[in-house]
Amino acid sequence: MNSAVEELGRLAQALIEEQREEERRLAAVLEKQSLRVRKAEGLTWAPVTIENQSFTFGGRIKLALKKGQNGGLDDAFRSGSPVHFYQANDAGLPADDRAVRRGIVRKIRGGTAEVILDGDPLESATLYERWTMDERSDDRTYRLMAEALSHWINTEDEAAASMRNGLLGQGLARLPLETKPIAHPSLNPGQCVWVSVAEAANELAILHGPPGTGKTTTLLGFVQRAVERGERLLLSAPSNAAVDLLVKGCVRLETTPVRIGHPVRLDADVVEYGLDAHVEKEPEFRQVKDMRKRAEKAWKRANTFHRNFGVEQRAERKAARNEARSLDSEANAMEAYLSERIVRTGQVVCATLAGCADGNLKGQAFDWVIIDEASQAMLPAALIAMQRGPRLILAGDPLQLPPVVKSDAARAGGLEVSALEWAMQGDHNASVSHMLTDQYRMAPDIMKLASDSFYDGRLQDGRAVSPPAALNAVLFIDTAGCGFDEDKEPVSGSTCNPDEAGFLIQRLLEVAAEYPLHAIAVIAPYRAQVDVLNQHIDSACGGDIDLRTRIECSTVDAFQGQERDVVFISLTRSNASGEIGFLKEYRRMNVAMTRAKHKLVVVGDGATVGQDAFFAGLFEAAEARGFYHSAWEWMSL
Repeated sequence: MNSAVEELGRLAQALIEEQREEERRLAAVLEKQSLRVRKAEGLTWAPVTIENQSFTFGGRIKLALKKGQNGGLDDAFRSGSPVHFYQANDAGLPADDRAVRRGIVRKIRGGTAEVILDGDPLESATLYERWTMDERSDDRTYRLMAEALSHWINTEDEAAASMRNGLLGQGLARLPLETKPIAHPSLNPGQCVWVSVAEAANELAILHGPPGTGKTTTLLGFVQRAVERGERLLLSAPSNAAVDLLVKGCVRLETTPVRIGHPVRLDADVVEYGLDAHVEKEPEFRQVKDMRKRAEKAWKRANTFHRNFGVEQRAERKAARNEARSLDSEANAMEAYLSERIVRTGQVVCATLAGCADGNLKGQAFDWVIIDEASQAMLPAALIAMQRGPRLILAGDPLQLPPVVKSDAARAGGLEVSALEWAMQGDHNASVSHMLTDQYRMAPDIMKLASDSFYDGRLQDGRAVSPPAALNAVLFIDTAGCGFDEDKEPVSGSTCNPDEAGFLIQRLLEVAAEYPLHAIAVIAPYRAQVDVLNQHIDSACGGDIDLRTRIECSTVDAFQGQERDVVFISLTRSNASGEIGFLKEYRRMNVAMTRAKHKLVVVGDGATVGQDAFFAGLFEAAEARGFYHSAWEWMSL
């Protein structure tokens, strides 16, 4: 077995490989592909016009953008996407590399977007020209992970080294803990057992379990007790969405969390708990607002268009810019002071793993660092948060999707192994690890199928009164022999199956009529199949806006951590060779199936996927329980 330091060194090299691969892939499209392909791939908007430029909190520049006709996919970007923004040449590339601006998408709706721009405002003369907006890679996160790896590799602190070694399952096995039984009104007995384990742990506690077992609820029960003891906690997760759920949970506990993160990446319901919002409530913020207003006026003077631009006008512009920058600098200094004070006095602070490197957290001491969704966290990212406290809690489900890793070399180097999986390897941390088995989400038939397929039959219904068994809560519809052959999308090469998509949507309409108020998810393993399904959904819904808003269709990854009343799964693959591609990652099927609360419908070619042992077993289990049907039962109608 490699030492912990050697393992981290291997991960450092894997991280380099992953960054290179991400940059290579993005550059291959942005630099080598035509503007048409870039727009089709969802990486570019062009042309783009700027409809307005204004100032927002912190003196940041906000641009209101509108995509031109045939300017790219409406959903090419999402809130929080890092982008490049520039005026393009005839090839659709930057006309001047020095003029490329960086920003973050704040909002996006249809063909319009708001972007928070880095640096100074754009000059007035350029506002109404044609621009191009490209996706860009986020090198900052890679740098932060590399720095965290270096810190933990080189640490000479004995306690820190012990935590590092324990996280990687090395050193002496942890002894059984002397726990004290606890009771909590919001937790079941199994959840209370874990809280008692965590409170007795010296360095590390692990909480794991399937979806719907209340992992986040259990964490919040622990947080509530820790707050009552006067302890400070740093709550984190890999994604902004997961952190925002923790914030909402803390609010329900009547604590006042401080949410660190760029305002554009915060859920609308938690913005008022963001660090910027806390700063705005401070009495001294009135001085900041005054300086910002004066700076904005100075910038407007500096960017005023002059028909006759001479020496005097040039000097006036320079003076106005200097005044604006000086005022912005003073305002920034005051905001930094207020931000540091708020974080220093906050009892519960929430941030993404990368956000735990925020300057306001440097030198801060927390009693606990809690990482939710740790099964989706790369270990180098978790190491960023781990620097902030002596005791660590990891929560998640190792049978859900792992971190997204694009490089084969990085996967071989262990980067795809999540922080939770590292901690659960072997029996080293068994005494501080606890699995929740009472689930509260899925209908009994759905739960039983998922339990037997993925969790060794350990799941049980935790509800005091189980819901009545729904008629046909699970359907497996086998399209074998129907001629629903898979195809390839010509530009991206992604797999699709138009005939299967059309058949699935017809079944969806039947179910939508049966469950008129239920939210429906349609999940497929391939982006091309998602696109085909969405086209069928749009056509089938016609002008029925209420029905269309009830249906969401995307890939498995997009639905992780979510739930829906009804879930349809399109397996997509149908070929003679039994090639199943992404479906070979069985955790994807687990994620897809366990999103469903009341009804689960799986549509696919059993002859193709059944050549794989796992899917053969899944279809056999469905048949044994009476869930299996042939598509011919509908096609003959």
